[in-house]
Amino acid sequence: MSPRRRLSATLAALTAASLAWTSPLGAAVPSVRIVPESDLRFGTFMVFGSGSRTVSATGLVTDNSIVALEGNPTGPARFTVSYDRGNESNHILDIELDVVVSPVDRTVLGGVEGRLSAFQTDLSGAGAIVPGRPIRVRLRNCRNRVCSQSFSVGARLDVTRSYGGADLVIPIPVDAAVVSVIRQTR
Repeated sequence: MSPRRRLSATLAALTAASLAWTSPLGAAVPSVRIVPESDLRFGTFMVFGSGSRTVSATGLVTDNSIVALEGNPTGPARFTVSYDRGNESNHILDIELDVVVSPVDRTVLGGVEGRLSAFQTDLSGAGAIVPGRPIRVRLRNCRNRVCSQSFSVGARLDVTRSYGGADLVIPIPVDAAVVSVIRQTR
């Protein structure tokens, strides 16, 4: 290869490298996610036939035909919903998200059946949760790359026992979607 061709090939390679360097290599796109912080915990109890235990979003426990036993603690499920603006600007944002608790099937383990119902949350203005129906979450004045809000979910566990005992684990599926992102004009 002649020196002239070698020089033009080198210049072309340097130009291509400099163009690649100036373009965004790892552009992060906005995203929303939900992180489960803790499970809904109904503790340890005994039931003859059938009964229910309610753990509220604030942690209050109410029993109906249940004999409470010492053992595992009780408590509401805890989730954190976050909006990550990615590499977008540093403008102040107002974000609206829809959080949805999906319907939960009954769980059968041996001779014990459990079903969750009467969901509730401590999200402002939400109160009772209807599975499948969105709950609006507003993240106002978001100034950071990631803005988030934590919330609790409580429910009633209806238990029917025909024989034996069981350690029932019933997951609560929760999803979130972005409804709107509005840039404040101040």
